[in-house]
Amino acid sequence: MAVAAAMVVGGLGWIAVETAVTGDNPTTTEPGDSSRVAFLDRGDCFDAGPTFDEDVDVTVLGCDGSHDSEVVWTDSFDTYGSEGDAAVAEARDEADDECRDRFAAYLADLPAGADVELRPYLGDGSHHVRDHGADGRSWTVACVAWSADGRFGG
Repeated sequence: MAVAAAMVVGGLGWIAVETAVTGDNPTTTEPGDSSRVAFLDRGDCFDAGPTFDEDVDVTVLGCDGSHDSEVVWTDSFDTYGSEGDAAVAEARDEADDECRDRFAAYLADLPAGADVELRPYLGDGSHHVRDHGADGRSWTVACVAWSADGRFGG
């Protein structure tokens, strides 16, 4: 489990910020299912088109057919110590860092010259209270490889 810690300035002073990556996304999907991308499974395929929108549902496709997007990695993680826009920014930074690492390994397995880009889809953070009363948020992320020319599968 990866754990990152930082300090941020809040309205009342310094607040400890902790991000814990759990290494799992507790969802399962099948071709034909509809879901927000952040809640898909590793290996799921779908068409996103040129628009990168985290707030729309997509339909899971069979990966043997034509598609423009593949989920490279999914995870859920918790953040603590920040609220509102600061919590979203912290979660996005963590998602981007984790996705870049996984995406580099994915690209190494593709043919040279493949036109594929990374799209990290972050799900809404649900609030929870951790031990010692610290408010936190649980997040999901799907790291997606997107091909502008839709050359995956088929």
